[in-house]
Amino acid sequence: LLQEKLFSNHNKQPRRKMQNKCFHIILTSTFIWLLKAEKSLRPPNFMNSRYLWMDPVQHDLNQLGVKPSDPSDYNIHIPPMPREGGPLLVNISISLRNILEIDELRQLITLETTMRLYWQDYRLNVSHLLPTNPYSNASDDYILLHPDTTHYIWFPDIYIDFAKALRVPKFMVPPASLRIYRNSTARYATQNNYDVACPMNFRKYPYDTQICKVKYESYGYTTQKMLLKWKKGFDQSKVTANNSISLAQFDYAVKFEEEYREAIASGEYPGVIMTIVLRRKINYHLLQTYLPSGLFVIVAWLSLFLPPEAIPGRVTMAMTTLLTLAAMFGAVRQNTPRVSYVSALDVWMCGCIIFVFFTLFEYVIVLCLIYRKTDQEDYKEKSHNGTNVVALQSLELSDNNFVQHQENIQKKGNLRCCLKWRKRNKDKKKQQKLNSALVIERRKPCTVHLVVEKVCRSLIAIMFIMFNGIYWTFLFYEEDAMDIPDFINQD
Repeated sequence: LLQEKLFSNHNKQPRRKMQNKCFHIILTSTFIWLLKAEKSLRPPNFMNSRYLWMDPVQHDLNQLGVKPSDPSDYNIHIPPMPREGGPLLVNISISLRNILEIDELRQLITLETTMRLYWQDYRLNVSHLLPTNPYSNASDDYILLHPDTTHYIWFPDIYIDFAKALRVPKFMVPPASLRIYRNSTARYATQNNYDVACPMNFRKYPYDTQICKVKYESYGYTTQKMLLKWKKGFDQSKVTANNSISLAQFDYAVKFEEEYREAIASGEYPGVIMTIVLRRKINYHLLQTYLPSGLFVIVAWLSLFLPPEAIPGRVTMAMTTLLTLAAMFGAVRQNTPRVSYVSALDVWMCGCIIFVFFTLFEYVIVLCLIYRKTDQEDYKEKSHNGTNVVALQSLELSDNNFVQHQENIQKKGNLRCCLKWRKRNKDKKKQQKLNSALVIERRKPCTVHLVVEKVCRSLIAIMFIMFNGIYWTFLFYEEDAMDIPDFINQD
């Protein structure tokens, strides 16, 4: 039995090997057949293996025949130089859609623009994709390509100088387009918004004018390879402005400057500048700051017409206006840019506080003059009382001697008039001398404090009027003296 089992196991092993070999042969033949079937179903131009790694945009670009199929005929690293020689001309146009934000604390301005770039690349050809046109160079014949096509053709390396952040407001596909015209002109348009640094000067705040320069430059190509210029539209303008832009605190104007070149050690780089002029509207601060503070100064000035004896009334009016102006100045400083130098609004608020303080200081001087005069009068009255008593006693003695002398004369009988009439005259003379001696030497009423108040009323009013004249003349004076319409017409 043992020999029979060993013989049967020995016969099963070759049989299993044969089965495995047959299975591998069938599987290999099936896989080869499937590969042949898949190749037979492919389009003829897809047989080239170099298309297997391409994305759909690049594949379609080669399928359309817009760019040469041979990589040696088109190099995206080499700019399409003009056939007549010279640098490549790239035209740019900007459509200012909105001024989203003006951040004065960080000195940034947020813009929303549509930028269009135009350049001519003779290596691109779309004439075979367009219908026949008697005008072979018609500029209105073009094909529209996917925006990602720009990754596979030469593209200008334009960037925004001093841009802090750039955002593309896209939903599913970025808002961009690429056109290739019959005459091999490429037009790329895109919409985006970005934050650009804008150095600001607040010395004339709140009637300041800020000038923001947005620079569009080439990062790598010098002026020997490429030039950048503004492209004028159908109305010969270089910008399409949105007339519905409304800024709460500013009036704006846009101007374009050409032939801008950034010269550094590596060469001169082309660029263009879009200048945005922002002039602040002063209406808000006229009603919220200037008018109330000016009225507070007038209220403090009116307190000078109250009598000096009304101490509570005058002190209350002066102190209330002073504290109110100080609180207003602190609130205004919270909403204004924090700069190290003095602005025009600071000068105004400090001037109003000084005028109110001057009215309070004037009242202190008047009170000092009044109380000083009272003390001097009390001292003089006391000194005059002692001297008057001595004068009265001496006068009485002299009068008694005079009466006795006159009586002796009457006794002698030398007088023709009656004694009664002469005695009456004596009494009158005596009374006149007594009145002249008894009258206390009085000082004329002191009016120094009244004179001081009268002078201060006029002086404060004149000084405040002069301050207003100088301040508003300086505020509205501009060195260049150019209005926004004139600024636009210079373009």
